[in-house]
Amino acid sequence: MNQQKQLIYWEKQGYDQLCGVHCINSLLQGPYFNEIDLATIAQELDRQEIELLGKTGHRYKSQNVAEDGNFSIQVLAEALKKLGDLQIESVDSKINQNQDLSQESGFICNSQAHWFSIRKIENIWYNLNSTNKRGPEIISDFYLSAFLQSVKENGYSIFVVKGVYPPPQLDNIDQNDRQKVLTTQFIKQVHDRRVKKKNYQLNIGGSDEIEMKKALKASKGEKYESTDEEFEEELQQTNKMQSTPKFQGQGIQFGQQKSQVNYPNFNIDPLDAEYRSIILMTLEQKFNIQLEEGLIILFQLPNGQNKQYTFSYDATVEDLYDFIFFESRQQPMRFTLICPIQKLQLLDVTQQLLDIGIDTMTQIIVKKD
Repeated sequence: MNQQKQLIYWEKQGYDQLCGVHCINSLLQGPYFNEIDLATIAQELDRQEIELLGKTGHRYKSQNVAEDGNFSIQVLAEALKKLGDLQIESVDSKINQNQDLSQESGFICNSQAHWFSIRKIENIWYNLNSTNKRGPEIISDFYLSAFLQSVKENGYSIFVVKGVYPPPQLDNIDQNDRQKVLTTQFIKQVHDRRVKKKNYQLNIGGSDEIEMKKALKASKGEKYESTDEEFEEELQQTNKMQSTPKFQGQGIQFGQQKSQVNYPNFNIDPLDAEYRSIILMTLEQKFNIQLEEGLIILFQLPNGQNKQYTFSYDATVEDLYDFIFFESRQQPMRFTLICPIQKLQLLDVTQQLLDIGIDTMTQIIVKKD
């Protein structure tokens, strides 16, 4: 198996309403389309419909793109046609009849407010929902039918995408917070952690899914009970609000608050040069090892320079501190590591990176104390 086949492309949704773009690109395994491409297709469909219906432009309300930027099934279908012999058809009736759909290659799912895709890659099914917390989710062949049934019962229309898929576009991708290329090993590591949690379930919702569930329960006079994962997330957010300085403008305002990080090497006696030398020799051996794959972490240093290193999948916050402690050995300093995406100071060095939502290509800011 070549290296390309071991990689999965996934787009993560931010505050945009471009789930249609993320859905189709994740399905096709590459950044084939952007919002301008789909908007152009929507405009052409609008023009054709205006001509067909004999309506004037100012009286016509587009059915192909909503004001919030969400696209219709017709737009996604036309986009797929442009790549060759790709056709979509509804499978709702087949799901109702419990037909086996595991031999298909991919699906796109649509509710009124959200799109997401499901794709089989190297004989493994992945839920590529752009609102997933930590990337693609693995779906077993055994569970696929039940998952599709659950998706349908939650108000989604499901379409199978048939035909010859284009090759993945995984080269020269500028990975960022929205476009990610992840190894199958990383995805498996995250999956193995998640399935051990109580009430584990695959994500089928948009960004407001939990709030919608709460509102529905409230309308019936019922209390919404969070799953363990939702509870942990809410608790983490509460802790952040209580203990994490807020972002202000383009930077982070920490005032005069001192770092409370429990990193042991900060406690080395500055007069004990021999012990410090031993620690640095140990770290040199540690970071001379170059991993072929793992969590690629991007560091922004106080002097504006950037560093990156590939850590193991079970790396902890202490490993990050070790790396910067070693890199700054010529000009020793106390520092605090900050994850701007999570809006979180990394103070507990015992935490594993994956457990606090730090995955590959995450940026870490090094703030000198």
